[in-house]
Amino acid sequence: MNDIEIKRLLDARLSRERAKSLLIELVQVPSPQTALLEADPLLKAFIRTAIEPRLRAMGFAEVEYDAMGNLVASYGAGTSGKSLLFVGHAMNQPPSTMKNPYAGEIVDGAQYGLPGECVLGKGASEQKSNIAAMLHAMETVIASGTPLAGKLIFACCLSGETGKHDALRSVIESKGVRADMAVQYGNSLKITLGNRGRIDVFVTVQGAPCHSSRPHDGANAITGAMEAIRRLIAEVKLDRTHPQLGRQTLTVNHIRSFPDSTHTVQERCEFTVDRRLLPGDDPNAAFEEIQRFAKQVESFKDPASGKSFSVDVRLGPFMYPSLVTPESPVVQALQRANEVMLGRPAETYFAAAAFDQGYLNHIGIPTANFGAGEEKYAHTDNDMASIERTIDSARVYAFMIAKHLA
Repeated sequence: MNDIEIKRLLDARLSRERAKSLLIELVQVPSPQTALLEADPLLKAFIRTAIEPRLRAMGFAEVEYDAMGNLVASYGAGTSGKSLLFVGHAMNQPPSTMKNPYAGEIVDGAQYGLPGECVLGKGASEQKSNIAAMLHAMETVIASGTPLAGKLIFACCLSGETGKHDALRSVIESKGVRADMAVQYGNSLKITLGNRGRIDVFVTVQGAPCHSSRPHDGANAITGAMEAIRRLIAEVKLDRTHPQLGRQTLTVNHIRSFPDSTHTVQERCEFTVDRRLLPGDDPNAAFEEIQRFAKQVESFKDPASGKSFSVDVRLGPFMYPSLVTPESPVVQALQRANEVMLGRPAETYFAAAAFDQGYLNHIGIPTANFGAGEEKYAHTDNDMASIERTIDSARVYAFMIAKHLA
């Protein structure tokens, strides 16, 4: 089929009302981030009750789970050697101060600068509008009767807010998933060409406690942490820039000390370093540099007592930087789908936040973000997504499936 024939076939089956109902129904199933992170039973329940039955109903016979509980499903003959991966994420922000976070309330998007009706609810602006669009796109193509000679792969990960690649890596490595290209959720129907990566580094400075009226008897962990922070800010090399992504950065974004008692020289001080990475930066090398300078404080003496400190430095969650060009196959496929189905090319941009596309690009699966998400309303009490943009995302996704895999 040519592009016009594909469009005609899909337009006859794509439904705004179906996209709307899917988005509402997904929002109404809570899947919040909690202290249990990917191990929270609500996340697994969301995938097993809201995702798996819909995949099976549309015709997916190959539906599996990895050891972590992430879902990976595939459809198509797989005879053409072509493959396409869609990645969804179950976890969204906790309710916080949002009223009726799981009601799936319909609001007028005009007052929020969005087109048409919007669905208000936790996860709508990030994960759930895009999953709704992916589900509707896949069911539309399958219901059209179009034989897929290639392989359509859909993964739904337990992650979404943890700032690490563990869930998607588990899917890829345990199930041997490979694809010509991949798409993950996006922002306002724009194509994300790149973003900086990130490592979190946890530093603990250990001193010796005493009464604060006798500082010479202890070793103030706060003093040691201040010296470690000073050295990191002064010594860590941040000399690379990217014309769209900006500079490498290092930010101390959390600090606390113990014991939590009055008039006490602190025994332990912990702080977290957020180190942003540019494409080409090695996360391990960035960590080793931070570790080297922080550990130098072990040769630094407490000014009040002359006593030493010990320093522990641990690598926390990290995400690879991501970069694709307008000539990348996934960007070309997205643009062609936008032009055919929506009558216009998509705007491209570079994002501030890191996400799983960095990991997929790192392992050689060209990946870009595109979808109905609304970055400006993520993590707010106005967490919402436009129904118009959700059905437009489904149109684009459906064309990609039919064009690449049929």
